[in-house]
Amino acid sequence: MISITGLTHKQKALMDVMWTIDSLDRVQAFIKTLPKRDRQDCLSLLEIAIQESTEQEQGLEEYTDAATAAINSAMLR
Repeated sequence: MISITGLTHKQKALMDVMWTIDSLDRVQAFIKTLPKRDRQDCLSLLEIAIQESTEQEQGLEEYTDAATAAINSAMLR
């Protein structure tokens, strides 16, 4: 689960709305409907969420690789 700390109430509300949308295309369409300042905030928040997701996925891949290596090592003993 992704967690972004230090958001204002409005930023949190915008993130909550974006999380309920089922595709990136629809999120981008939603962002285009917002006033300029909110668009800028949403684009920044979206970038942070994408970066956090990528980092989390990479961490899971590393965990999977380590777990597989441990299992293989145990099976060889």
